[in-house]
Amino acid sequence: MSGAASRWQTPPVNANTERAYRADWADFAGWCARAGRRALPASPRTVSEYLDDLATRRRPSTVRRRLAALHAEHRAAGLRAPGDAPGPRLAAARADWRGRALRRATVPLAVPDLVRMIGATPPTPAGVRDRAVLLLGYGAALRRTELVGLDLADARLRRDGALALHLSRGPVIVPPGSQDALCAVRAWTAWTDELRRRGERTGPAFRPVDRYGNVGTGRLSDKAVTGIVQRAARAARLPRPERFTGRSLRLGMVVTAAGLGATDLGIMAQTGHRSRRLVHSYTRDRQRT
Repeated sequence: MSGAASRWQTPPVNANTERAYRADWADFAGWCARAGRRALPASPRTVSEYLDDLATRRRPSTVRRRLAALHAEHRAAGLRAPGDAPGPRLAAARADWRGRALRRATVPLAVPDLVRMIGATPPTPAGVRDRAVLLLGYGAALRRTELVGLDLADARLRRDGALALHLSRGPVIVPPGSQDALCAVRAWTAWTDELRRRGERTGPAFRPVDRYGNVGTGRLSDKAVTGIVQRAARAARLPRPERFTGRSLRLGMVVTAAGLGATDLGIMAQTGHRSRRLVHSYTRDRQRT
């Protein structure tokens, strides 16, 4: 079998995967019934059209898993896997490219929008946490994984009022803001003071907060950052809040810094980028927003 075809071989599956495959096959069979197509054996054209349709509604990872489920069903019936044909492989590749294009569509968060979002966060434990997430993520240009990966021990207040963050890629210094309401250092201090009042002095910095204001002991997921950003955007009544994601914080800081005349090297020192090309791809977005 060629390298391209072997890429789509169905791997051994466990019980959870088998259950997922059964659900995936049921979805495909239902689609074929509605479209008047044969599900078993399925033609490469049928599989390609199904995957293209699926890619408009599901993530690329789901598209790839569905294709693996179709392989498993066909091979269990002693039939050739339809994904071995070029058409379905290209459809899966199109789904990957579409997913990347959607991720690139993230809108950088402009300072006026950030101001409105901060003003709309409530004076609750969740609101205090959200302000710290928004302002620290923006001011330090942190990746979502870096933001939620912070432990309380990873940050230290310096004598000059700046906040020193110790990340795996090296130290990042966050200066105090010129306005109290937009100061990432003050927002961090307010949230960590809240944790200390509750007896939490070690462990994850950013934690779940339930609707009653109870703070958990676990760590937020990186997806939760997007939830915080979009919730604040909705509260601020920003148009199309779904266009913002957790990446909007980091991207927004880069775009703002470039607009204020910061050099590529200065931006790279803060963000941890190793390539000017990536910084330029960020700052080009400034011309589109």
